[in-house]
Amino acid sequence: MDDHTELAFELVTLDIRAQQAHRELQSYNDTGKFQYVHRLTVQNKYKSDQLAELRKLKSENPADFMNEVTNVIQNIRRIESQLHKKKYKDEEERQSWENNLEKARIKQKAIQDILS
Repeated sequence: MDDHTELAFELVTLDIRAQQAHRELQSYNDTGKFQYVHRLTVQNKYKSDQLAELRKLKSENPADFMNEVTNVIQNIRRIESQLHKKKYKDEEERQSWENNLEKARIKQKAIQDILS
């Protein structure tokens, strides 16, 4: 395994994700609710929360909704640029930016769902 540290890391990561998925499904089976520990359930909850928030914003204040659309697009461009130019200080900061980029893309998808 010393020669294959990347492979070992990938296997451990996949095992953790499989365990999280199992816990999510077991929790849903037992209680009818998710624990929101697996990446897919976290993303789904975030998107549904964003949809509700954005629909409310659109109905109550359309101008602010349009500003939010612009902000999300600019945030995606900015974060992608920072990642592409490697402006991060360390691996932890890079991971944080990637998480923010993922959230911004989910929010953009929610906006597209509202507008279509």
